[in-house]
Amino acid sequence: MEEVFKVDITEEEARQMDAEVERMLTAMRQANKRIAQEQQEIEQLQAETRHIITQMKERQRVEAIV
Repeated sequence: MEEVFKVDITEEEARQMDAEVERMLTAMRQANKRIAQEQQEIEQLQAETRHIITQMKERQRVEAIV
């Protein structure tokens, strides 16, 4: 049994749908780019935080010795 799926839209409606899909894809690409940039910033801040914690632990160790 063969199913047929028909969509009755005009050529102009099809063009509008294509344009809307392109706008959505562009927005998604921009969002992905922002997410990647934010992830890079998060990783940098995490590294800085680990460094600060290491320095604080080292100072506590030195103060405990003195």
